[in-house]
Amino acid sequence: MRHRPILILGAALLTACRGGGAPATPTPSFNPVTTAERLYYDNGGGIQEEMRLVVRDAATLADVWQRVTSRQVEPPPAPRVDFTREMLLVVAAGRMTPEDEIRVDSVGIRSETTATGRTERVMAVIVRIREGCRRFNADAYPLEVVRVRRFDGPVNFVERREQATDCRDL
Repeated sequence: MRHRPILILGAALLTACRGGGAPATPTPSFNPVTTAERLYYDNGGGIQEEMRLVVRDAATLADVWQRVTSRQVEPPPAPRVDFTREMLLVVAAGRMTPEDEIRVDSVGIRSETTATGRTERVMAVIVRIREGCRRFNADAYPLEVVRVRRFDGPVNFVERREQATDCRDL
């Protein structure tokens, strides 16, 4: 019974110590990219270099869409985009194999500190590159085009690489 006040005092001190200091920076919420937002995926080589691009106007879309679909026998028409409310993200992985893929996983807005110490709001785009099992000795150039809500500030692409887990000793 004599130890109970000591335990209560210890718990109170531990709680007070944990609550001190500057408030934690809120973690940004990332919204997964939906199937409806995925406008185009291909690995045929329309764009053969690695690329991360934000498309905010019709002229850039026309140029990029021609490049993205250039290997298609009958290229699909460019998507209709309301650039006052939307923008497109284009991610290309460069030279890989047919088993590899690139995907825009999710998008979120967060605060980041610049090199000068200023805080600014940034759109962070999580890009997943999945490397296959290397069963095919052929070249592929995975790329994806997705539609997201317009953001007029800086966009940072954050890459996450993962190896296929279903590979057996080949």
